[in-house]
Amino acid sequence: MPMIDNYIDNKIGEVLLSKNKEREGNHTKSGKLSASRLGDPLQWQVLYALGVPQKEIDQYVVRKFLRGNQVEDWLVEHLNPISTQEFVEYRNVVGYIDAMCDTSEWENKLGLIPVEVKSVTSMKFKRIAKEGVQKGHRLQAGFYALAKGMTHFAICYVNSDDLRVHTIIEETKNVKDEIDKIITDYENARSSGKIPKFESSEVWQSNIEYSKYPLRMPLTEEEATEKYLVEKQKQ
Repeated sequence: MPMIDNYIDNKIGEVLLSKNKEREGNHTKSGKLSASRLGDPLQWQVLYALGVPQKEIDQYVVRKFLRGNQVEDWLVEHLNPISTQEFVEYRNVVGYIDAMCDTSEWENKLGLIPVEVKSVTSMKFKRIAKEGVQKGHRLQAGFYALAKGMTHFAICYVNSDDLRVHTIIEETKNVKDEIDKIITDYENARSSGKIPKFESSEVWQSNIEYSKYPLRMPLTEEEATEKYLVEKQKQ
């Protein structure tokens, strides 16, 4: 009779969790807003910048991120980029561009544009092909174009199951005002010294299962601020 042995799977999970905690522990937060967090609720942006720990992630999520990074690295190689991981800054917000690509051989010839690469599941790949770019991804990629002074940007979605690629190009002017408002709201929140009440910017963020700070979701601004101050005093 066959015997199931989970030693290897469990061991890998333990190693991945350990390495992820080590990376988080070695990461020094600048206090600046990053491009990848432009689509987050204002409360999450402020809490992260202040160094408040997010909800711990489990083995499944760590494995999913690792697989996503592997697939994204694979796609970047096939983009033949002019540069990768270029640091950019705009209004004191920072980010790293996945790839700067020459589109002279693309169907849409737009010169040099920033390209954001995102690995997604088959289900999400189908949804994006039908409904369009996810809001947070649009803001992130649009930020890079804004920081570089470019008129267009692209998001390349790669299906992590079969490596199909779906590329969407948008105009920077269509996201500039929204990005500027997000940055201004963040600056005002940091200057106020208060922790904003939770308000989602996308529907999925209201699901407590996906929340980065679930215990703070039901709190008012006053309650969230008090909770932060109490926790800070205990450190």
